[in-house]
Amino acid sequence: MREFKNRKSSSTWMVKRGLFWVVLIIILGFFLFPPVWLLSTSLKNFKDAFAIPPKIIFTPTFENYAYVFSNGDFARYILNSIVISFVSTFICMLLGVPGAYAIACFEFKRKKDLSFFILSTRIAPPIMSLLPLYIIFNKLELIGSRFPLIIMYILMNLPLVIWIMPVYFREIPLELREAAIIDGCSELKVFWKVMIPLVRSGLAATSILCIIQAWNEFLFALVLSGNDSQTLPVAVTSFMTFQGTQWGPLSAAGTIIMIPMIIFGFMVQKSFVKGMTLGAVKG
Repeated sequence: MREFKNRKSSSTWMVKRGLFWVVLIIILGFFLFPPVWLLSTSLKNFKDAFAIPPKIIFTPTFENYAYVFSNGDFARYILNSIVISFVSTFICMLLGVPGAYAIACFEFKRKKDLSFFILSTRIAPPIMSLLPLYIIFNKLELIGSRFPLIIMYILMNLPLVIWIMPVYFREIPLELREAAIIDGCSELKVFWKVMIPLVRSGLAATSILCIIQAWNEFLFALVLSGNDSQTLPVAVTSFMTFQGTQWGPLSAAGTIIMIPMIIFGFMVQKSFVKGMTLGAVKG
């Protein structure tokens, strides 16, 4: 009888494990299919890219990447994306982290109203603010430079920083802050010397989210940028012409956009995972 129960439990465990792997493979296939298909298309020649049914086995070629970089402007588009994304994220963190610290650690009048107002700036669709801001930047003769995009991405990501970072500051015991103040530290020194080192994982997670949003943003970049300030998402549309879509170069350009964020994600993977789980509810 005991052997029968052991066999039954063993078979049940094997079935559950098999179902787990099947579900895991389906989920991974669902999320990995688009980037894998994009990468494979970027390595196909013109004939293979349009083959029906699609070719699974083919001879890889880098002619699409050579074609993309033969356009001297594409390197400038890469530089624009890097500068705009990282500068806007740096300023967001510089302004948003102290604000998040104040919301997390201080009590003041209408604190909830202020928090809701900051959140409300993310509620309205971006298209509502695009026209008036375009008129303002046009009057200031800034359209076509990097400055309007940096400003827009700061406005877009600053509420995100102020809403995410208080979660990490609240995880730090209040006794640490009080002990530092009793020892004679000013509030600024407490913030910089005590709090910031303890929320490094949260800083990493939040900054990654801001960089990704700025890197992938299309609408503001399409309207506010010019030939000298175009970012990569806008530059990709140049491969969609009246003669047809150049699928090979388009896929190569899309892969080039995707690879830096993948590499950057792997570099900060540990900090990102730790930061995203630091504020989780503990049971």
